[in-house]
Amino acid sequence: MALTALREMARLGRPSVLPPSTLLLETPTTIAVFDKYPKATYHVLVMPRLLPGMRDSDLDSLASLLRNSGARMVLDQLADAAAEVEEMVRDEMVKTTGVSWGVNMGFHAMPSMHHLHLHVISDDLHSPALKTKKHYNSFRPDLGFFISLREVRAWIDAGIGLDRAQTLPAKEALLRERLTCFKCGMPLANIPALKAHLEYEFAQEKGHLRR
Repeated sequence: MALTALREMARLGRPSVLPPSTLLLETPTTIAVFDKYPKATYHVLVMPRLLPGMRDSDLDSLASLLRNSGARMVLDQLADAAAEVEEMVRDEMVKTTGVSWGVNMGFHAMPSMHHLHLHVISDDLHSPALKTKKHYNSFRPDLGFFISLREVRAWIDAGIGLDRAQTLPAKEALLRERLTCFKCGMPLANIPALKAHLEYEFAQEKGHLRR
């Protein structure tokens, strides 16, 4: 996928031209699309739309958003859309498996693609597309590279968004942290071992939820 693919989708005047396999939801200010390479059973990207008069640079990344005076409004719009997406995801979970499990919402400290996007991702991290340490560590909710929507909103409310924006580049080093299970803390030697362990954890969790 091109680095600007998300920006191009966000710029569409009529997002409905996107195929159903791509587009999940559109609102007057946001668009939600299925991640092309999902890192969990459910993985959706929620983005602000680029409407006439908006500058690409204001919505390029989390850092650029935190420097934007309209950050709170954008976050509120993303949060509203993400709540709708989460409800859809949970409905689909129950429909397909009979149970629902955790869903995380957050931003990457340093995104891999242009245009701000909020990840709405199920916490199983169970997917063929999760292939590397970088993939895994970028979605671990406990490591610090994946920054929750709740935390970012708290930064804005506390008036420390600009300060936090300056700390984001250093978080890239977290992607090199050793592999450990974010649920139980077990260290794993490599990605195949991690994926097998996560699959076991996921099966155990679903079994517990069905009781």
